[in-house]
Amino acid sequence: MVVIGLIFAVVLAGAAVPLLKYLDNELVARRFAAAPRPASGEIVYLAIDKKTLDTVGTWPWPRSVYAKLLEKLSGAGVNDIFIDIDFSTPSSPTEDTALAEGLAKVGGGVILPVFSQRLSAGDPGLLAVTRPIPMLGANAWLAFANVVADDDSIVRSIRGGDMLDGQKTQSVAAVLGRSDDADGSVLIDYSIDPKTVPMISLADVFDPAFDDNRLAARSVVVGAYASELKDIFPVPVYRQLPGPLLHILGAETLKQDRLLRPVPRLPLDLGFAALVISVVLSLRARPTFLVAWLATAMLIAIEGLAFFLQKNYGILLSTASCWAVLLLGILLALTEKVNFSRFLMEIANAEQRNIRRLLRKVVTDSTDAVIAFDHNMNIFEVSASAGPMLAASTSSRRGTSLEDVLPSSLYRQVLSLVAELVREPLAVHGCTHEVAVEVDGSLRHLDATVTLSPLERPDETGRSVTTSFIGSLMIRDMTARRHYEERLRYLSQFDDLTGLMNRRTFSTHLKEYEGQFFVLAIGLHRLSVINATMGRDTGDDVLRGVAALLTAEPRITAVARLGGDVFAIVIPKRGVERQEEMIEIVMDLFAAPMKVGLSSNQLSVRVGICADMLPDEAGDVWVERAEHALDDAARVAGSGWRAYDPAAALQQQHARELERAMRDSLTRGEFYLAYQPQVDLRTGRLRGAEALLRWNHPSFGLVSPATFIPVAEANGFVCELGRWAINEACRQAALWPDELSVAVNVAPVQLIRSDLVADVGLALQRHGITSRRLQLEITESAFVERSSQVFGTIKALREMGIEIALDDFGTGYSNLAHLAEFPLDKLKIDQSFVRKLADDPRSLAIVQTVKSMAEGLCLRVVAEGVETQVEAQLLAAMGCELGQGYYFGKPQTSKDILRLLDAAPWITAA
Repeated sequence: MVVIGLIFAVVLAGAAVPLLKYLDNELVARRFAAAPRPASGEIVYLAIDKKTLDTVGTWPWPRSVYAKLLEKLSGAGVNDIFIDIDFSTPSSPTEDTALAEGLAKVGGGVILPVFSQRLSAGDPGLLAVTRPIPMLGANAWLAFANVVADDDSIVRSIRGGDMLDGQKTQSVAAVLGRSDDADGSVLIDYSIDPKTVPMISLADVFDPAFDDNRLAARSVVVGAYASELKDIFPVPVYRQLPGPLLHILGAETLKQDRLLRPVPRLPLDLGFAALVISVVLSLRARPTFLVAWLATAMLIAIEGLAFFLQKNYGILLSTASCWAVLLLGILLALTEKVNFSRFLMEIANAEQRNIRRLLRKVVTDSTDAVIAFDHNMNIFEVSASAGPMLAASTSSRRGTSLEDVLPSSLYRQVLSLVAELVREPLAVHGCTHEVAVEVDGSLRHLDATVTLSPLERPDETGRSVTTSFIGSLMIRDMTARRHYEERLRYLSQFDDLTGLMNRRTFSTHLKEYEGQFFVLAIGLHRLSVINATMGRDTGDDVLRGVAALLTAEPRITAVARLGGDVFAIVIPKRGVERQEEMIEIVMDLFAAPMKVGLSSNQLSVRVGICADMLPDEAGDVWVERAEHALDDAARVAGSGWRAYDPAAALQQQHARELERAMRDSLTRGEFYLAYQPQVDLRTGRLRGAEALLRWNHPSFGLVSPATFIPVAEANGFVCELGRWAINEACRQAALWPDELSVAVNVAPVQLIRSDLVADVGLALQRHGITSRRLQLEITESAFVERSSQVFGTIKALREMGIEIALDDFGTGYSNLAHLAEFPLDKLKIDQSFVRKLADDPRSLAIVQTVKSMAEGLCLRVVAEGVETQVEAQLLAAMGCELGQGYYFGKPQTSKDILRLLDAAPWITAA
């Protein structure tokens, strides 16, 4: 009866059983593969393959490429054209217009894809629709191009259509297959061989020698084939196919009238189950091989019928349940001939014996000590590791008393647990206990877990009562872990190299000192040179020698190593009135050379002092102040010292806070660009603007570039800021007319540490502006190293068409020799000369000289800091090409720059 119940349970569950569903799908796929059929040849696949990508070049393609393709296909006399490319985002206006005009010329015969996605599983009507941009969609036939996989990620069907703007809209397969239906899903007939679909590389179509007759009067699907484009889906039979080929197979399914129709499985499965049960029961007296032979014949018959119906009529017959029913039928036949209950009992007994042997093997071979004992405290099971761990040779034998094996403290713990069991006989009792055992002259730390489990035994009347227990001991050797923890505890408090207190321990001990004292931070000068020239081992010996030197001085009451080559000491104020006296104590220690091995090293040190401390301040604050003073002392050549200066420390802290906030601010969009106009001094017309980096922090407010730029240059973050500024400036310039340029400042470190050429090229390509509209401004400090890398970077940028301007000329390090060698296009005269132009004859002479020099070097001149009309006219009279300053406009937004185009010229030609 159990097996018969299983048979009907399988039938009723059917496709809900994952294994049966998988088997049904595999059987259908095998039938497809056994009866292949050719495609109609009326739909041609124009594949964007690797050959096409290599021929056209960039991807995504400019949309004018598709316009040329449409013109080619229209001339070839094709029917429908489906382009399986997402056009839902705008390209450049020129490219979008070119494709829209190409679609209009074809006259609406082009199908463009629409994609829909369910926004909520609970509301199947809520869709997110992605469609071509309006100017393309208005001149095309829209059709849904979704490819949806089943739960096992395999594509077996394609939808007939979906709702678009309140109207039923067909899928691509329905349009190409000339179907009028837009409802439901269409099962793809994978017996249609994809290899028989005409496929032509799109590169061949672009070839002028291509024979257009190969496409005449056919429908065309243009789509990805190259694996690089990742438009690949898993399918039955053929493993993987490109998305466009799935639309073609769906259309072929409709064109060949191969609409696959599944047969309701429940009536067939119930009838087949009843047949199998009746046959098995009627043949219970016959030999078993006869039942097996009949089951095989029935399976062959039903699979043959399923293949015939699927091949000739497109009828899908689910037979996986029939396989399961036949297997269960054979099991039913066996149970009728064997006492199944006895068979199961024998299996259970054998399994129980195996489990007992396995448990004994696990206990015996355990690396931890395992001891099992009874209520008489006698051992009945023990692991081989227990004897060596407990230093008791008798523990390796069963029947030994537990008292003879365990340490006394652990045995007392077991007895205490037994007493608890007597008070509460029905509960399981357990505890853990740590014990130390001396083994071979060394102390071993053990961690023991004791568990007592009650047992029920029958009394004289046969009732089950709890009168005994079994106990277990799990003992683990924790000696190595205990030593490791002690080592970690030591390392958390002391320096491993010198044995001195570390920073945390030193800061804690400072609070324990009574009276007034000085905290000094001592930094060794040029220890890195010793490491480099004499080896790191010698450097370590020097550090140990310094530790011994400081510890031996009786007036120093505490010594710590803060890290690297920095030490900290405490000197009480009693007997020491002035800070200079403390410095003499320290400097005298290092007056003589330190002998390390066979060499002597003269050490110079720098010292930072923290003298004024409040009782309620933490010790780490005192150490930090001494280190601030040491940082100031490090700026002094040779040996030197400084006392803690709150103002300098506050400035350093602010710089560190800015450094920590920079990266998050860039991510949150708190950096922005302001644009200062650049005007043609001869005509007064706007020619462009310089992009100036600004930072508006929610806590710090507007941070001056003079404050945050040096910090960014020091930590290297200026490379990321510069990359963002170039990209943002190009994005805004793309919204300006073509005659306006944008200038961006480049820090010297960007020329060395970042790939500036790649950053600029990517920004220009991403936002579609020409290289002549971008100018990069560098400062004279870039001349200092005059490295080949800097020259090579600027040369590569100029070859791209980028103009290079030298900013703040006259205030830095450059000379005429640099200017003659450096590849430049412009000089920017510093505003300090321009602002004195009207009143200072020397500034006027300097500007005239710079202009004459620039003409000789074929460089244009930009004057910064123009604030009055007189200055603008004087600069124009001297022949300066461009002017920039508050007279023409303060730094402003990109939109404000556009408004200046309509303003009257600021000046007239001189």
